[in-house]
Amino acid sequence: MSKIFLHLGDKEHDYRSLMKYQTAVSIAGKTILPAQMVVCEQTHSDIVHICSAEDSGAGFGAHPQIPCADGFATNIVDQYLLIRTADCYPVLLYEKDAKAVAAVHSGREGTRQNIVGQAVQTLVEHFGCDPANIVAHVGAGICEEHYQVSEELYDAFNASLNAEGFNACSSKHRHLNLRAIIFQQLIKADLKFINIENVQICSYENPDYFSYRRDLGNNRQINLIGISNE
Repeated sequence: MSKIFLHLGDKEHDYRSLMKYQTAVSIAGKTILPAQMVVCEQTHSDIVHICSAEDSGAGFGAHPQIPCADGFATNIVDQYLLIRTADCYPVLLYEKDAKAVAAVHSGREGTRQNIVGQAVQTLVEHFGCDPANIVAHVGAGICEEHYQVSEELYDAFNASLNAEGFNACSSKHRHLNLRAIIFQQLIKADLKFINIENVQICSYENPDYFSYRRDLGNNRQINLIGISNE
């Protein structure tokens, strides 16, 4: 019987080590091989790629990453979607009957462009999922307190959100509250409130997580979701 495997990461399993050693990942008693994982390029786009069987192993060895995309969706059993984050938000989605799963990298630009809405739409239109049966897990990311941007970026970001009917939800001038916006986008995509799980952890504040703004490093935590044949 198929079931959902989901992992929202921290420093315990890091992206740079995975890429360097190209070895299997063992999480919660489950071992996932590189040939079962899919990595996308993550260019801060709103592109959601629909995976094929040939995409398994993308990002490992000589198999290139899925180009341009910041999200992907699949219904292929034992194919695991990997999103890497270090302040941006990982959003992992699945349909309760295990019809399909999706993974999204939602940073400032992805959030502005509503990539989570695109992912839900992909699950609905391509895989026949019912939004009322879709569950979303939003992982650790940078909180509003520590995400200050320039005046120009702040104004452009808010104007773009307002044009799409979203509220910036910012209590501090020039600070961005991505988690609150992602929540609005999921609700607008017709997910039920009770099906949205938020990990209320700020990656900047918590040393157990990689944070680009705090450390200016190039490492990332990995976040995985897939349909497991168990």
